Amino acid sequence: MSFLAAPAPLFRVRFSLAKLSLVSISLCAAGLVGCGNSSSSGGAKSSGGVVASGGMSGSAGTAGLAAGTGGETATTSGTIAAGGTTVITGGAGGTVATAGGKPGGTNGAGGATAGAGGTSPGAGGKTGAAGGATGPGGTTGETGGTSGGLGGKTVATGGAAGTSSAGGSPGSGGTADGGSSGSCGASDTNLPAEPTIPPACTTLQATQSVAAGALPNETSLDTSAIQKALNGCASGQAVKLTTSGANNAFITGPLTLPAGVTLWVDAGTTLYATRDTKVWGSASELISVSGANSGIVGDGIIDGQGGEPNVGSSQSWWDQNAGSSGNSPALISVRGATKFTLYRITLHNSPKFHVKLGAAGFVVWGVTIKAPSKATNSAGTALNYSNAHNTDGIDPGEAASDGFIVCSKISTGDDHIAIKGSSSTGVKNVIVAHNRFGAGHGMSIGSEFTGGVSDVKVYDLSIDGQNMGTSGGSSNGIRIKSDSSRGGLVNNVTYSDICVRNLSNPILLTPKYSSSTGSSIPQYTNIKISNFHGLSAGSNTPKVTLDGYDASHLNSVTLDNVIIDGISAANVTASYTNVTLGPGDVNFTPSGASVTVTDSKSGTSTPNPCTNKWVSF
Repeated sequence: MSFLAAPAPLFRVRFSLAKLSLVSISLCAAGLVGCGNSSSSGGAKSSGGVVASGGMSGSAGTAGLAAGTGGETATTSGTIAAGGTTVITGGAGGTVATAGGKPGGTNGAGGATAGAGGTSPGAGGKTGAAGGATGPGGTTGETGGTSGGLGGKTVATGGAAGTSSAGGSPGSGGTADGGSSGSCGASDTNLPAEPTIPPACTTLQATQSVAAGALPNETSLDTSAIQKALNGCASGQAVKLTTSGANNAFITGPLTLPAGVTLWVDAGTTLYATRDTKVWGSASELISVSGANSGIVGDGIIDGQGGEPNVGSSQSWWDQNAGSSGNSPALISVRGATKFTLYRITLHNSPKFHVKLGAAGFVVWGVTIKAPSKATNSAGTALNYSNAHNTDGIDPGEAASDGFIVCSKISTGDDHIAIKGSSSTGVKNVIVAHNRFGAGHGMSIGSEFTGGVSDVKVYDLSIDGQNMGTSGGSSNGIRIKSDSSRGGLVNNVTYSDICVRNLSNPILLTPKYSSSTGSSIPQYTNIKISNFHGLSAGSNTPKVTLDGYDASHLNSVTLDNVIIDGISAANVTASYTNVTLGPGDVNFTPSGASVTVTDSKSGTSTPNPCTNKWVSF
């Protein structure tokens, strides 16, 4: 990566951590606290259930730090968990646990045991547990220690009465994620090193105080100040947007990110897009990116206000998108770039697509995307996933290649990811790993790929339709879609370790996405789906579609250990496809026009348990 190493304060935090660990070891040797595990393996079950030896009555918990110092350094570097250094969990036998933060808690394991003799939490047990939970990022603790974390958002909770900690069992990322480090993707050898945040060339302080759910003032924009700072920043450095007292927001019109420069939106800070269409002019995105080695990073939010009425109008961008593709702008558009990085940022409510990504070499890591981000807009209109029209999450398109989308959370009103290969070179060599999706139209390829899509790997993915209020064509899992007006060849795509829940279309391959016709015939070859489990946990009836275009353009699909709960033969549709089943079990058999099935199943197999695959949105 082009980003520089973490700034110097990080090393002081690490040195402090080391000293605190030595103190904990000395207390243990002296018999003043229980000698529990000092850290979990990040994915293995905590051994905290063992009765602590020599434990006192929770004195360690009261001595624990509820929220350590050095959080800012951690947020800046991305290598030490934001929100603290070390928490000594409560109760005799409580161990030293590193509170997770956003991203990369170094050892995201919780307190292993609590209570004198493992029978009660002890006087300090409650305090120790609360200390671990208060680290920033703790709101996603259910996906952290249990899973290696999404972007390392891990919070270790103190074990109560000798029970296992919340960070004990493997989850998000499974064995492929390598939970031993407590940081999502840390031990996945398919991935590059986790990005870091470069040093700031300039820090701009927020100009407005905007309460949650309120609108920023449109009378004075920050566009000029931000653009001036970006233009004046040296390559390899960042313009940092941060809070100032009660002020927590900026508001801007379209911006251009120069080559080599990073925009850093700090924790607690929101950069709002203006709702004044006159300010947008002919711009097709809020932030335009081209050139090499640029990035958008930080633990703050960029909010496109897509569901809010535009200035001087009763209609929002999303209203304009309804019933058509609309002409609303994207939040971020990357064109003709190389080595682009999107790291840890949260994106809300884009007017249309959140990220249009055309780059040769890109890393998207630890990003959160949500639209809508609130239940109603300022006019009192209800907002939901169904009216957040055309708000795709991330669309690697046109000439995107050699990229990674990892450890991210996406819940939106259209495709979670849509890979689009509409240029002459198409899209190739993309890895999508360790991601968690909520509402949306699927992990999609298409609908346009006249230049082709090839060599894509998708693994350790969950798509959760539970309690999302979506169904039918808005409730998809794996999806490849196109028609003869904009199709092409999709080849060598693998999906493995995939869990979906309460989806109408867990698997959907269609060459007739629309009624448009032409000579660009879609064809899907060497598509492999393995260790896939579709859980039925709601009102949606699952359907599988494996359709090819015609006898001259046969698809080829392999299904290996693919189990879809509640699937019936009547809800399996197939045509013009060569299907191979096995060696793992498949609980349905496709049939239809020009469908051939090769049964290579070898006995029974265990369905993917989907342990720790589900997160909250």
